[in-house]
Amino acid sequence: MTRSRHTAGSRPFPNASRGMTLVELVVAMAIGVFLTWGAFQVYLQSKDNFRAAEVSTRLQENARFALETLEPDLRLAGFWGRHRESALLAPPTGIGVSCDGTDITAWALDLGTAVQASDDGYDLDCAPFGTARAGSDVLVVRHASDLLRAPQVGQVQVQSSLALAQLFADGVIPAGFAADSETRDLVVHAYYIDDSSSFTDGLPSLRRQTLVAGGVVEDQEMVSGVENLQVQFGLDSNGDGTVERYVDPDNPAVAGGGIVAVRLWLLLRSEESPGVGFADPRQYQPPDADAPAIEPGDDGYPAGFQRLEVSKTIVLRNQVTG
Repeated sequence: MTRSRHTAGSRPFPNASRGMTLVELVVAMAIGVFLTWGAFQVYLQSKDNFRAAEVSTRLQENARFALETLEPDLRLAGFWGRHRESALLAPPTGIGVSCDGTDITAWALDLGTAVQASDDGYDLDCAPFGTARAGSDVLVVRHASDLLRAPQVGQVQVQSSLALAQLFADGVIPAGFAADSETRDLVVHAYYIDDSSSFTDGLPSLRRQTLVAGGVVEDQEMVSGVENLQVQFGLDSNGDGTVERYVDPDNPAVAGGGIVAVRLWLLLRSEESPGVGFADPRQYQPPDADAPAIEPGDDGYPAGFQRLEVSKTIVLRNQVTG
């Protein structure tokens, strides 16, 4: 009997390779697209989270810097070197202070008023940088510099000893002061909020009018992104050195003196939006007794920015007598 044989090419090998079918290819592509889309969404979410965290961090840094600028300035209010009584400062002669060509000597050298403020409006004779923000306060602080200075021609300075203090601006220490007397610059700062910034268009900023060399007042930007400043004075009505109540700057009780503390309230906004479609949902109530709540979306307060409100109460060490 003859047995038939099959050649190698008479039928396929059992383990021969074959390509993907169309259905398999479509399924693989769909899975790939889904995974890629998921990874892209994770990337976008991480990017948004990082941007929001960066915006929040920068906002907190600006708030911290604003308070660190205002607080030490207020703590020095009414400080005149070795001499404490501003009422005994020898009246200045031949010293003038101007701003935008306007003589503001009487205002700048009102050393008997260490702190003062205007309520909900800008009332300085110096023109603001752009447009002063409506509904925001102005805070004025006067004192001698914390550091000793060398006499300088054109710089308004305070020479002080335990018995006497005197202003001068000619670079020559007034006669009658012993070798242990001190020379310090006169510091006059008026803080306010402007609708614009020196660095970013359309961004409000905390600014100050400050006395510089030459007897002129110069406008300086302190912090961008500050939208509102509110001031309240803590009054000591019985002379015990403690605050009995806090009042707005326009309260008649302020005229009686006794300011021993200042309460600050600042509203800041981020320099950029945290993300597309972001809208600030909060409402902000200034401490001012007659100020309306600030609603994001109001004029001057666009809703698409993150905000932070901060407050600080500062004791005026040189004003406490109790």
